[in-house]
Amino acid sequence: MDYRDVKQVVVEFYEGWTRGVIDFEALVATDIVNHQPDTEPARGRALFQAAVAGVMAAVPDSRWQISDLMAEGDRVAIRVTWSGTYQGGRFRGFDIPGPKPFSVEHIHIYRVRKGKLAEHWVVRDDLAMLAHLGALDR
Repeated sequence: MDYRDVKQVVVEFYEGWTRGVIDFEALVATDIVNHQPDTEPARGRALFQAAVAGVMAAVPDSRWQISDLMAEGDRVAIRVTWSGTYQGGRFRGFDIPGPKPFSVEHIHIYRVRKGKLAEHWVVRDDLAMLAHLGALDR
């Protein structure tokens, strides 16, 4: 069976997110495992899609600019700059006063299986995000 290049799967995911429409069925495995620094891994496409939908609601104008993209075997590492206007009201337990623009870097690692995202790890700079959102000014 012929599958998309592992890097292309990740690029399509971020391009879709920037457009505001991600084809989860085409790009994400039903049993994806999502590793986040502050919680136990979440399993399944529905939970992954709900997590992304929550971020999309908080930052409807999300833009993802790819700085670096590397792949070896089934793993893809991507360094991206995420920017937009945070609308969420709270971030990591802090009240955010009104819509706030931000721009922060992330590093994400994906495992791609049969042309779909099967596992995800993220390194976020939440301190920079809190600073951009004005939460540390109080």
